[in-house]
Amino acid sequence: MTRLKQAMLAGFGAAAFAIGGAEAADKTYLKMDTLAPGSSAYVFSVAFSGVVQKHLPYEIQVSSGKTAVRMAIDAAKGDVDLYLASMTINHFMANGQAMFKNAPEAPELFKKLRGIINYPIGAYHMVTYSDSGINSLEDIKGKRVFIGPPKGAARVVTSQIIKGVTGYEPGVDFEEAKLDWNSAAQAFQDRQLDVYVGLTSVPSPQIEQFAVSDKIRLLGIPADKMDSEGVKKALGTPGRTVETIAAGTYGDRQINQEDVTTVGTQAGLATHVGVSEEIVYNMTKAIFENLAEFHGNAAWLKNVNRDSVFDYMNFPLHAGAYRYYREAGFDIPEDLIPPEAK
Repeated sequence: MTRLKQAMLAGFGAAAFAIGGAEAADKTYLKMDTLAPGSSAYVFSVAFSGVVQKHLPYEIQVSSGKTAVRMAIDAAKGDVDLYLASMTINHFMANGQAMFKNAPEAPELFKKLRGIINYPIGAYHMVTYSDSGINSLEDIKGKRVFIGPPKGAARVVTSQIIKGVTGYEPGVDFEEAKLDWNSAAQAFQDRQLDVYVGLTSVPSPQIEQFAVSDKIRLLGIPADKMDSEGVKKALGTPGRTVETIAAGTYGDRQINQEDVTTVGTQAGLATHVGVSEEIVYNMTKAIFENLAEFHGNAAWLKNVNRDSVFDYMNFPLHAGAYRYYREAGFDIPEDLIPPEAK
């Protein structure tokens, strides 16, 4: 049985969502992968698909739950049309490093990926409940902690932060909860985790939801640990930034008395070379010609604008996106021009 038939039987509806932007009955169907509901990537993806579907005869099926590593691999193989791209994963994939060190095909797969729009996906929120007895990362010893899905880029970053601040190793100094994003968020709300680490916008609807039932504390990187080897590694790959989450970001449900320093990440909406130039051109144009409508979905989406769309991007633009940006007079960095356009 094909994946398409399986999807239909699973209840995705009567529409046939075909890979590569296939057309049926005057409508183009696309598949998009993103992170869990409540995450900034999910908010972006839903906002993007909403604007596109309103202004174009396109239908986008948004799926969540995969790691960003899995999304990149699936996109490179043509199994999904649109996905959340991590600049860090781009770096590892292009160079066969980290989670790709035993995947010799990774650099060639990476050559098939293309960028559309970059945006700040948010900051690593290291969250615990106010009554957990955990006041700093030093206090997680022996606790059950979610640091990101196994084999995901978030796990690498969080491990580096914790190692730099405390010297602790997952599975040795604290129990690592090996869950996916959706399961981990639910487990934290059910008080089955002592600490949840998630990459999300500031402020974040997901973190706000955590704080509804119990007050929270955010854990951060002390100033004297910013130069530690682990923290330097966390900040050392493309797309990483130093971010501050202000005390009171989550109102009186957050008990921090001081601002928290953490690591942020730049991400992007991306695709692959198999999606047609016309489809990507039309979608890119629809977003930038209806930017106010797009921004209306969440305040932080105003970070998506003419001045930021290429920030930290480390792979070529899709030919369709490149065509739109060129026609609209964007200042396109030379290294982002797709090979297809040269």
